[in-house]
Amino acid sequence: MEKAKIIFLNGVTSSGKTSISKAIQEIADDDFYHLSNDMFHDLEAEIINKKYLNYGDLVEGDIYMAESIIIMYHTVKVLAEQGTNVIVDGMLFETNGFIKKYNKTNYDSMQSILDGFDVFMVEVFCPLDECRRRNIARGDRGENQSHEQNEIMNKKIKYDFSVDTSIHSVEECANKIISEVKATR
Repeated sequence: MEKAKIIFLNGVTSSGKTSISKAIQEIADDDFYHLSNDMFHDLEAEIINKKYLNYGDLVEGDIYMAESIIIMYHTVKVLAEQGTNVIVDGMLFETNGFIKKYNKTNYDSMQSILDGFDVFMVEVFCPLDECRRRNIARGDRGENQSHEQNEIMNKKIKYDFSVDTSIHSVEECANKIISEVKATR
């Protein structure tokens, strides 16, 4: 069985991760399964809202949101073990205050869970003012959500590649990432 490829797109909300993920799925010669923080947050949202938010226990709710991201990393591992290529679009934060019981950042947790797998780390960015404009246009994100996430984004990540979605189209970014993955993996 061929070794699975894992591409991790890291960036703040509205930087273009999901759009690039979909473009990679369309353009790449290989098939890729797409997982995102949003998917796993959405899976937990109904339970959290019913069980915790009605009682104002936001900290406890955050623990379950964080655990859903840990579950995502384990899902990536299971898929990769089966030979399935995976694109992850997420946000790796400097602090994991809401996963204190793990005593790790989510970057450290991801690396630990995916130890032994070749993870191609891609920084997806654009100027924060552009992210703000995109957040407003989307209507499903807070206007300043990208700025807030940027403040807590992990600054110690070792990237294999970076793309700027304010300079390049989604398709150009996807093609550049695919080319880099082919050249280095």
